[in-house]
Amino acid sequence: MRFSIVSSSALLRRLTLVAIAAIATLGALPVMAEVPWPVTSEVARQPVLSPEVAAGLAPVRFLLTFDDGPDSGPDGSTPVILRQLADNPVAPGIKAIFFVQTAHPRRGGGPAGQAQMRDTCAAGHLLAVHSGLPEGHVPHTRLTPGKLADSLRSGEADIVAQCGHVAQVVRPPDWAHNDTTEAVYRQLGLGMLMADASARDGKIYGWHISLRRRSHMVSELERVGRAMATHRLEPVNGVMPIVVAFHDTNDFTASHMTEYLQILVDAARENGLPLANPPFYTDTTALEQAAVARAGAGVYARESWP
Repeated sequence: MRFSIVSSSALLRRLTLVAIAAIATLGALPVMAEVPWPVTSEVARQPVLSPEVAAGLAPVRFLLTFDDGPDSGPDGSTPVILRQLADNPVAPGIKAIFFVQTAHPRRGGGPAGQAQMRDTCAAGHLLAVHSGLPEGHVPHTRLTPGKLADSLRSGEADIVAQCGHVAQVVRPPDWAHNDTTEAVYRQLGLGMLMADASARDGKIYGWHISLRRRSHMVSELERVGRAMATHRLEPVNGVMPIVVAFHDTNDFTASHMTEYLQILVDAARENGLPLANPPFYTDTTALEQAAVARAGAGVYARESWP
């Protein structure tokens, strides 16, 4: 019997080729919004909220937010997301808040981006300022108070020009803020709306696929459940608004938005969180009231920002 000996370098080359072929095969598959998945947990988890505790709490309603857009065009991520928010098996007609870069030429500063802003608010969603600078995603902490105030006023004017209305909330780029920036927000009558749960889809460079999106969101809502149990979050109009952050410039997020909706519902149930009916905001006025209230309270379940 004869054996062939393969060198470690040759073996490494073979394994690399196999991996490349597998990735190429996956890349050839069509990208689609996936149908809802059932809760799948290999190990039974103890819910963070017991049924007795959950029964005494206001039910959760998810307040979806999207940063960095708009991403316009026929195949742009923003319209792909809008279609799934409008038509999905979890809660049709979901309304969300889009924190936009109003002056960046590839976002809201050009004709395509402005048209997308109009389409977004025409569908009943709210627009708010992320950045009002032509340079786009510049942390507010790098700007002087005067420059920051001017950029926010300009951003609000850009949104009003397209939509006739701008939500009185702001989310700073990179989620970077300090006492100085917060003072400017208050001066302009803006509440800083951060998030209780984040998909962390804005921190992916070059590789947009999220392989742990389900387990990650279970972990995020476990933190939310602990905050609810200790009464650190307050209800608004009879429900508990839980702010969730996504990025509508992430193409993987866009193509999997329906799945993310189901994941949020599954993760809430897995943690024992009571759910409102519907579990997402579908009324624009109620959405804005909840966002302003949460921004004014300044209390969030997250212990660190993404």
